[in-house]
Amino acid sequence: MGAGAPSPDAVAQGKKILVCVTGGIAAFKVVAVVRSLAETGADVRVVMTPSAHHFVGAQTFAALSGNPVATEMFGSGAAVPHVELARGADLVIVAPATANAVAKMALGFADDLFSAVLLTVRSPVLVAPAMHTEMWEHPATQRNVAALEERGITLIGPSEGALSSGDSGAGRMSEPEEIVRAGLRALGRAEDLAGVRALVTAGGTQEPIDPVRFVGNRSSGRMGFAIAQEAAARGARVTVVAGATSAEPPPGIEVVRVATADEMRAAVLERAPECDVTVKAAAVADFKPREAVDRKLKKASGPPEITLVPTPDILAELGSSPGLRKARGILVGFAAETEPDPGVLGRLAEGKRRSKGADVIVANDVGSSDSGFGAATNRAVIASPDGLTDVGLVTKIALASALMDVVAGLLRTRRSL
Repeated sequence: MGAGAPSPDAVAQGKKILVCVTGGIAAFKVVAVVRSLAETGADVRVVMTPSAHHFVGAQTFAALSGNPVATEMFGSGAAVPHVELARGADLVIVAPATANAVAKMALGFADDLFSAVLLTVRSPVLVAPAMHTEMWEHPATQRNVAALEERGITLIGPSEGALSSGDSGAGRMSEPEEIVRAGLRALGRAEDLAGVRALVTAGGTQEPIDPVRFVGNRSSGRMGFAIAQEAAARGARVTVVAGATSAEPPPGIEVVRVATADEMRAAVLERAPECDVTVKAAAVADFKPREAVDRKLKKASGPPEITLVPTPDILAELGSSPGLRKARGILVGFAAETEPDPGVLGRLAEGKRRSKGADVIVANDVGSSDSGFGAATNRAVIASPDGLTDVGLVTKIALASALMDVVAGLLRTRRSL
C-alpha cells in the first residue's frame, strides 16, 4: 500500500456496493464475496437474475448482506427498482458473469433487473467472467469483452482450472478473495485523484505545407482521451489539449483544440503551472516545413522542395524548466516506438525519462497491427522512479488505468514528504 493510502476497510466503510449474481455454477463462490464485503462495513446490496436462483437461494445473500435481495424488474407504487439500486452506488460487481450476461452488458440490453441496473449505474463496474472455455474463446464473447473494456469496465479473470462437468481450461471465475481485493482497489481508485488538476494532450499535430497539405501522423487521440476519462473517473478536474483526432472526446471534460505543435506548446505552457499532473500523450510532429506557402502547390510544377525544421520539444521544455510546472507536480510523457519486445521498450522508456526530465514515461509499440495508432490495444512499458511496469498488450483504457495507478502513487508519496 502506497504512502498515505487508506486501508481497505476505510475505503469500503459506508460505501454502497451492488453485487449482481447471474446464473452460473460459480454463483456459490459469490457467497464469500458478499460476506467479505459486508465485513468491511460496506452497504452491500445483491441483485439476482432468475437463473441465479438455481444455484444459490436469495435468503443466503439476504442474511449475509443484511439487505433484501432484489430480483424484480418492476416495483410497487412509484418505485423504480433499477434506478433506486443504481443511484448512489459506489461500485458494481458482476459475479459470476456468464457469457449471456457479458453479451447483454456489451449490447446495452435492459430486459431484466440486472441488465437495467447495469445500463443505469454510473459507478465503476468490476466483472468476473465464468463460463466454459469454448464460450470464453468464442469470437463473439471476445468482441463483447473488448467492448466492455473500451467503456472502462474492469474485468478480473477468468483463470484456468477445473470447470463444471469435469472439464478444465480457461473460464474459471476468479477466487472470492481476488474479487474482493479488486473491488476494494476500484473503490480506492474512484477517489485517489480527488482535488487533482490534470492536463492531458491528445491526438496529432498538423504542420502546414500549403493550405491543403500538412505533415502529420495517424494518431486518433484515443489514448489521450482514455487517460482523461480515467483521471476524471478518479475525481480529477481534467483539461485536454487536443490536436487532430478521429476519436470522440469523453463527455463532460474541457477540450481545448489546437492544430500545430506551436499552438499545442502555447496551450500547454499556459496551463501546466496550475496542474498537479501533466500527461503528454499527444503525437506531436517532430518536424515541420520551414515555411508554409499561402497558396496550393500545383502538381504541374513538379515535386516541391520542402525544408523541414524541428518542432518544439514540449516535454523536454517542461522537464528542464521547473518554473513551467507546479511544484511537486507529476510530468508524464509518451514514447512511440516500433519495438514490441518489453525489455527494449523498458530501456527506451527509462532512457527517455531521464533525458527529458520527466517523472514517468510510457513507451508503447506503434509498429504492430494490434498496438498503437488506430488500434484498440497498446503494448507498453511504464518507467517511473519506482522502476519499470510491463503492462503487456491491453486496451487503451486498461493502460490508462495502470498509468493513473502509478501517478496516484507518486502524488501520495510527494504529498507525504
